[in-house]
Amino acid sequence: MNNLIISAIGSDRSGIVSELSGIITSHGGNLEDSRMTCLGSDFAIIMLVSVAHDWRESMEVALQAVKGLTIITKPTKKQEIIGGIKYQIDLSGADNEGIVKVLSKYLAGKSINILELKTNISNAPVTGAPLFNLEATTVVPENLNISDFQSGLNQIAQKMGIEITINQSKYSINTA
Repeated sequence: MNNLIISAIGSDRSGIVSELSGIITSHGGNLEDSRMTCLGSDFAIIMLVSVAHDWRESMEVALQAVKGLTIITKPTKKQEIIGGIKYQIDLSGADNEGIVKVLSKYLAGKSINILELKTNISNAPVTGAPLFNLEATTVVPENLNISDFQSGLNQIAQKMGIEITINQSKYSINTA
């Protein structure tokens, strides 16, 4: 089996998910992991699909025929992630420029891998002021000093006037 990442973006309309999943299924493919969302007036999808070698090319051709979407396919391998400490990082506060840059730079400096990151803007309950919200799923190396990690996050929160909370759980997964 081949593993492909398929990304698609285009103006939002009904039936996009049905059309793409139909093409994948009709070519013997299996949708294994995905993220789909409206961003502004567009719809964006990123999927991990497995498909038999014999069907890959015809599936890619069929996907390119979908009207109104920019579609990119890229071969990939399933990554095996074993060990580490999984942390969910939740952040919220006033919408300031550079929050993602500061947090991601800090995480990269600690060799922390971001598995998934979601952001959005919401309105504060009483004032209606814009609030920046971030959820990140990360894998922290087992040898990282957790006190230092937490201290660094606290410094970022204080400096930027935001709240950062983390939750952890040990895990060992095999996605190969």
